[in-house]
Amino acid sequence: MSSDPRPADSEQFPLVERAFVEVAVNSGQPARYPFTYARPEGTEVRLGQAVFAPFGSRVLQGIVLGETDTPPEQQARPIEAVADPQPVLDGPHRALARWLSEQYLAPLWECVTTCLPSGYGQRSVTNVSPVDVPLLLPVDPTDQRVLQYLAENGQTALDTLREALGQVPMDLLKRLQTSGHLTVAQGLARPAGRPRMERRVALAAEPEFARRHARELAERSSRSVAARILERLAEARDTTLTEIRELGAQRRHLDDLAEEGWLREYEARVERDPIPERLEEALPPATLTAEQGEVVEAITGAPGEYLVHGVTGSGKTEVYLELARRTLAAGRGVVVLVPEISLTPQAIRRYGEQFPAQVAVLHSSLSTGELYDQWYRIQRGEARLVVGSRSAVFAPVADLGLVVLDEEHEWTYKQVDPQPRYHTRDAAAELCRLTRATLVLGSATPDVTTYHRSEVGALTRLDLPSRVMGMEGGETQTVPLPDVRVVDMREELKSGNRGVFSVPLQNALRRALEEEEQSILFVNRRGAARFLLCRACGHLPTCPSCALAMGLDTRDPLHPHIFCHHCGRSRTQETTCPECGSARYRPFGVGTQRIEEAAKRAFPGARVARWDSDAASGKGSHERILQSLEAREIDVLVGTQMLAKGLDLPAMTVVGVVDADVGLSLPDYVAHERTFQLLSQVAGRAGRRERRGEVYIQTYEPDAPPIRAAAEHDYAGFFGNEAQHRRRAGSPPFARLARLTYRHANQERGLEHASQVSAELRTRRDAAGWPDPDVLGPTPAYVRRLRGDYRWHILLRGRDPRALLDQVTLGRRWSVDIDPVSLL
Repeated sequence: MSSDPRPADSEQFPLVERAFVEVAVNSGQPARYPFTYARPEGTEVRLGQAVFAPFGSRVLQGIVLGETDTPPEQQARPIEAVADPQPVLDGPHRALARWLSEQYLAPLWECVTTCLPSGYGQRSVTNVSPVDVPLLLPVDPTDQRVLQYLAENGQTALDTLREALGQVPMDLLKRLQTSGHLTVAQGLARPAGRPRMERRVALAAEPEFARRHARELAERSSRSVAARILERLAEARDTTLTEIRELGAQRRHLDDLAEEGWLREYEARVERDPIPERLEEALPPATLTAEQGEVVEAITGAPGEYLVHGVTGSGKTEVYLELARRTLAAGRGVVVLVPEISLTPQAIRRYGEQFPAQVAVLHSSLSTGELYDQWYRIQRGEARLVVGSRSAVFAPVADLGLVVLDEEHEWTYKQVDPQPRYHTRDAAAELCRLTRATLVLGSATPDVTTYHRSEVGALTRLDLPSRVMGMEGGETQTVPLPDVRVVDMREELKSGNRGVFSVPLQNALRRALEEEEQSILFVNRRGAARFLLCRACGHLPTCPSCALAMGLDTRDPLHPHIFCHHCGRSRTQETTCPECGSARYRPFGVGTQRIEEAAKRAFPGARVARWDSDAASGKGSHERILQSLEAREIDVLVGTQMLAKGLDLPAMTVVGVVDADVGLSLPDYVAHERTFQLLSQVAGRAGRRERRGEVYIQTYEPDAPPIRAAAEHDYAGFFGNEAQHRRRAGSPPFARLARLTYRHANQERGLEHASQVSAELRTRRDAAGWPDPDVLGPTPAYVRRLRGDYRWHILLRGRDPRALLDQVTLGRRWSVDIDPVSLL
């Protein structure tokens, strides 16, 4: 299972010396505790090692998390065997997995899995195997289909058998096992993550001798293929078996040459590196400004937890790079996190230029094999700087010294599904506590909770108030923040403009095109329109599974279709209203596709592109779009939230926010914060070089506090207003939240059960004499119906709502989200 046969580090993976081991077991059950097993005599077992453990009638995969001398209540069974000689979970990550389970009320194995190599887990499977005896008759048709499939395919997992043949009852298999036709046994699935091996051929003689012999063989027609093989090996010395076969080589040719001592075959591991090109030498570091240097010195001088609050373009990345350089020079490891996969290409390039041989990358767009190889490269110590998205916080970096969360305010740092529903910021803080590493949180628009912590002294805030631009020779120059204009779309309507672009925005886009500059059109919605509506009868097409309005997708103009943003269900768009037949069946609202089309019509000569999750769904698509932007092959870029995060494009001078009101009035405690952050961040993409940026915020609510604060670059004013509102409402950071979601296909039964749980929580709170948490609900979820199930929410609000949830057992239809970043 392991890719690395090195001896285990006795400090991080000590030998078990006590009588019992505590094992997290891959059982498929939501256990939040390890199981206790006896340590088998005569077998060396290390902490952090994978083992095979008996579990009922099955033998399952597990990871050793601890040891104890205290026996369990029932007699302890010994573990069956060590599954992998190389341990995979070091001390800090064993402790972190336990913390995740306790903090987020998540199954322990799911928490352990976050820290393992991709594809390492082996789930329990039922294997069905044929018996090599003549068929015993009579056999009914269903039995015959099963036996015929097994005869053709051999041992098969039950799930695979059912996919191929439909329903295959266990009673049928047991009957056929009793009659001697097949066997049914429990086993473990093959790990999805494995090293990639390739067959290679190497020359076993001196190249000159090989060339001479090749010339001799070429004179004999029967050995012409062997001559070509030797000529190729004399040139390359070592190559792949595939390349040799392209010369016409067959097995007998290779066997003959090997027997004569001219070549040898062997198997070698192929490293799947997601970074296509690495620099051979590092580029020189940038010269820091005085402000940047002061921040670096403050953090270096007193390791701890810091918030770097710097305006957009203030050079926070230069600070991170210098901190990483000093940490690596001290012999410690670094993890740098970005909130979106779309940002990893720029981040990889920046860190790769400074530390080319030491960078590894981890994010969900990589294949299982790439993730597997990167994980082991990090564990072996070959890469000491990890760049990635959310899950990279769990990378096995030895002697971790620094963790950076860039754009720490982003909600994408919160894991929603599957469990554990952790927040990367909190997991990183716990990991840094366990490893004595420094945590640096960076943002131009910090999360309100993070900024509040800096206000009360829970972490140290360091400010970068100036926007700077790099000059030739390493010098820097201060440049102004972009000029932001709020456009009242009510006035545009009064003047007769019913298009999606206001007159000021059109003029700015036209000017940017004339001067060969680039522009962004930000839309907080993918698709062509938010919904369709019949103006004759009012019919609104909704998803039958989710009861939500369906959006419009016109990527194929000949076959437009409507789709559900939540479950993905889609169907062909009707040309007339399906209810009344009226032709007044029209799209309403704007999405990225519609804005892209409108921009192409308004500016026919412009090169318009779109960057959203639909346009960037393929592997490498983010890199290709970014390369096109940097090569100035795109004039106008239309996109969603991913445009608002961290992009640094020299020629980007104009930003237009098409509809700033989206999300402003949502029933969510973070609605105003999200609006302010999005507007401030997307505005920060403009004017990061000599020319001052221009930002146009189109809105029907020009006096809304988040919009005004964003236009004035006033984070302090926004925070003061928002903190005051949240204190009155009892929202974070002045209380903690836990959200319980219950789903059921039957609306009445779902409400009844959710009400029972809510009443039980109140009863247990009152019986314990606790003043909190408040138990609110159940109420219908904002997305009331999803994938056919009705959904109900219960909200717990108080100092530690998790403590009350420890008192109850919830069924499989419940999900628990501790410290949710949204209530929608």
